Formats: sequence, C-alpha cells, structure tokens
Amino acid sequence: MRIRAITNGQIIPFLYRNETILTFMQENLHNFSNLNNELINAFEEIGIQVQTKRFCSQPMFSYDNKLFYEKNLKETLVDIKNQLKFLQDMFKDYGFDYFACCMMLTHQLPELGIFERLLLNEVPTFIKNTDNFFTSLPVASTRDGLNISAIKSGAKIIKQLSEPDPFKNLNFCVSANVGPNFPFFPAAYHFSDKPAFSLALEMADEVIDAIEKSNSLKEVQFNLLSKFNQIYDDITKIGEKFGRKFDIEFKGVDLSPAPFPEANKSIGTAIEKLGIEYFGAIGTLTGVALIKNSIPVDKEKVIGFSGFFQPILEDYILSKRLSENKFNLDSLLLYTTMCGAGLDVVPLPGDITEQELFYILLDLCTISVRLNKPLTARLMPIPGRSVGDKVEFDFEYFAPSRIIDFRRLTGENKNDLFSKNEKFFKFL
Repeated sequence: MRIRAITNGQIIPFLYRNETILTFMQENLHNFSNLNNELINAFEEIGIQVQTKRFCSQPMFSYDNKLFYEKNLKETLVDIKNQLKFLQDMFKDYGFDYFACCMMLTHQLPELGIFERLLLNEVPTFIKNTDNFFTSLPVASTRDGLNISAIKSGAKIIKQLSEPDPFKNLNFCVSANVGPNFPFFPAAYHFSDKPAFSLALEMADEVIDAIEKSNSLKEVQFNLLSKFNQIYDDITKIGEKFGRKFDIEFKGVDLSPAPFPEANKSIGTAIEKLGIEYFGAIGTLTGVALIKNSIPVDKEKVIGFSGFFQPILEDYILSKRLSENKFNLDSLLLYTTMCGAGLDVVPLPGDITEQELFYILLDLCTISVRLNKPLTARLMPIPGRSVGDKVEFDFEYFAPSRIIDFRRLTGENKNDLFSKNEKFFKFL
C-alpha cells in the first residue's frame, strides 16, 4: 500500500499579475510544503510510502469572473496559457509534482457562450504546452442534468489531444457528479476559501491480501471491511493531527483501492482470486460489486470516489486480459454501474470519431446521473492503431495492452443526437 497522492487545495487569483499571485500564495505554499514533509515522515514511520504531492485550485472559469475574462478574449487566452507555465514552475519550486483545476462547471452553466467555447478549444494547447498540468471538464450532475454541448466539447478535446502524442490524454478527463476535494487527478479541484488537503491511496495489494485470507464470499466482505476500516483509522488519525497543526483543513481520504501495473498490485488479480475465471468473464460484475460495497462510505472523512477502480493501462491483469480479448468497452460500461470511477486510461483506435467519443461520454454520464454516482472518462485514442493492435507506452505506471473493441457507428444517420442542436437534457 502507498499514498498515491497528498492533494493540497487553495484558491488561486487567476489572471492577476504573476507577482501578485506569488505574494498571495507564498505563505500558504510554504505551509503546504511543511505539511507535506511532515505527513511523509509520519506515514513512513508506519511503513507507508507517499508517491506524489499535488495541488489543485478552483475552476479556471466561473460566471463570477465572466466580465473580467471577457475583457479581451484573445489576450485573455494568451494570458492563461502563459500563466499556466508560471504556475507550473511555481509549484515545482515548492515541491509539488502536479497541478490541476477543472476548466468550468459546465453542468451549472445556462449555456456555452463564445468565450466558454473558445476557452475549451484551447484546452489541448494548455495541456500540450505544459508538463504537469491536469484538467477536467465536469459536464453532468444528477441535480442539473446533462450539458450536451459540453459533452461534445469533451469529445473534441480528447480527439485533439490524441495527436501527435496520445499520452497527453492522461492529463484530461470528462467528469460527472464529481465535486470538489476529490484527491485523484485529473478530476481534482478545490472550491473553498480555506486551504485544504485530501489523500488518495494505492492499495489493490491490500484487497488481494484480504481475499487470500478468506474462505468464502461472506468472509471476503468481512475481511475487506475490516481492512478498509483499519486503513481509514490509521490514515485519518495522521491527517487530522497534521491538519490541526498547520491549520489546513483535512477533507478526508478516498478509499478507492487504486492498482499499480504489477500482478500482485492489480485489482484484476483481486477479482480473479474471488473465484472468477478471469476479469471480463461472466461473474465479474459480482466481484466488482463485492469489492465496491465493502468500502465504508458512512464515515465522515471518506470522500471522493471511494469505489472500485478499473484503470486499464494502470493495471497489469486488466491490461493483460484486454490483450487476450476477454472484455470490451460494453463490459467496462457494465462494470461502471457498480464501480466508483468510470472509464479510465482506456486505449481506443486512432480513427475513432468525435461522434463516437461523444456517445461513449454520453452513456457514461447517463450512468452517473441516473445512479447518482461520481464517474469520469479518461479515454486514449492511439493514432495509427486499430482494434486489437498492441499498445505500449514508455511509462512505468502503464502496462502493455491492446486497443479495445467497441461497436462502431456507421455515420449514416444525419439526424442523430450528435448532429442536433440539443444543448441540455435532464431526466424526469
């Protein structure tokens, strides 16, 4: 088990002078840095390694600063691009590995106007021009419904990010029902005047251990619940202690058992050790539900997704079973009805269209809205690759796999939802 991320959060005065931003944030950044160092030492004392230190801020655009942003559209977009580089360097100086903020809460916007559209058009440029910037596009919620225009923008961003380097889609996701203070990137953002921090875990190995010590499904549930509760108690005790010391609000811990691309740290291994023949076989949904439902959600400091993760390329067994053609995109959408994250780092054919991406996102958002659960889609079209082709990145957190299969569209329907001028939809 490791702490995947200590995710710090604070409001940033976007589009002020760089010197003003630095002055505004300097004291808190120094305080965050000290907090992170002491947290790392405290976790190491109980045998838990911290992988990354991260920072997130409020949405880049909101209607509160609409007039300020629209003063000069062209200059504003240039200023944002330049400021992201400044912020990246500033966070590096204080020991942060990554920085994130969502672009805008589009599910709360009455419409996407010219500036919102121009800003979203620039997202691929923002990501390609920075090394450590992550962002997301919240497009739906159970309360507000589906922003269909924003979902189309999300599909366009994914497609544009795929070329020339498909790895850039690692830094972007479309989200639904994701609130502030989720510690996992790219979905993380902050939305409070008070500085805060939260914790993301990497602990698929703990799930495997609990299952291996069990003799029945009933015992698996008991052992997993006991394991998650013990981890929660150990982690929150430290988080609350240092939150008080540095006067930074400890929001909580996301108990999702994120994997690592090794067999003994794979959530796919955990599923198969339950007695399921292989990840993707009939019965897999039951395994997903069992693990997800064993995560306690009634505790004050359990936050974020706190559910089953299925990040394909980040998981050794999931990547391997995809290579063996044991499941497809429909399988993952089915498991998403029980899991806690959605479609994550899924390799898709390079010729996938914006229209097809739109419908994948639409189905995911519908699951999120109808089941009132936080979900994200981090999709990775790979140029020049087709269904079944091998895919491998020179990245220690990815395993080799193949392009996933899904039901392609013919493009013959010229009056489909993608082509219509529908902007918003809310289920009755």
